[in-house]
Amino acid sequence: MSGPSTPAPALLAWAGRVLGARPSVQNASRPQENSRIWQLSLPGDVRHYLKVSRRPLMYERETLALRHAAPALGAGRAPQLRASSAEHLVPLLTALPGRPLEHLKPTSAEEVRAHRQGGTLLARLHAAGDVSGPWRVEAEQALHAAADEAENHLRKAGDRVTSAEQRLVGDLAEQLHALPPLPLAFIHGDARDLH
Repeated sequence: MSGPSTPAPALLAWAGRVLGARPSVQNASRPQENSRIWQLSLPGDVRHYLKVSRRPLMYERETLALRHAAPALGAGRAPQLRASSAEHLVPLLTALPGRPLEHLKPTSAEEVRAHRQGGTLLARLHAAGDVSGPWRVEAEQALHAAADEAENHLRKAGDRVTSAEQRLVGDLAEQLHALPPLPLAFIHGDARDLH
């Protein structure tokens, strides 16, 4: 497993304060580089996960999703955000019962059922929450910035781009600027954690 075997003392102290007791700690990091996840256990088989984000943007995205999208998936279908620390870039999550599908030997029918359940959760995620207010403004600004960036690259490319390519990029950038408000929804990266 990647990452240190225990969280930093300040992080573990914070988690203990939130949980009301000092938990036992088990490294639950994934094999990829810089994975820092720990399972925190309390008496009575109460488990939580402490997950240190690699970058502030990743922390912001995950906590936003846990606050606004995960509840829409339904009770017991997604971890719940117990607490978060911007200082440590860490959410503290409830654990769900069960084991990952990759650790089981399901029959073909069980695997199909599991993938259908995962698809249902993804559909709920895509329909979850009101993506408006500052998130809508940020998304629309990003769309316009992408159009501006395409136009900037086109100007810098000069004669390395044919006139047909210039027209194509220019037309597409213009279309991005002219789009009406788009429906917004939560998106996700790799869906492998739904298995």
